[in-house]
Amino acid sequence: MSKQERNWRRFWTFMLIYFYALITPATIVSAIYTEDFPLSLVILAIGLPFMRKNHLAALRRKHA
Repeated sequence: MSKQERNWRRFWTFMLIYFYALITPATIVSAIYTEDFPLSLVILAIGLPFMRKNHLAALRRKHA
């Protein structure tokens, strides 16, 4: 694993923790009070792991 891949892996780990631990609960609480369905949150919550996987795979191909 290259140093760049290790740094990106660390970035994605922090990004996932930040998103799923802070942003998602705050948006859900806000949605309960405003009675609005957060469609963008659902799309991002589903897509974020795939974005991480594709980005890290591209880095591996680049440095292979």
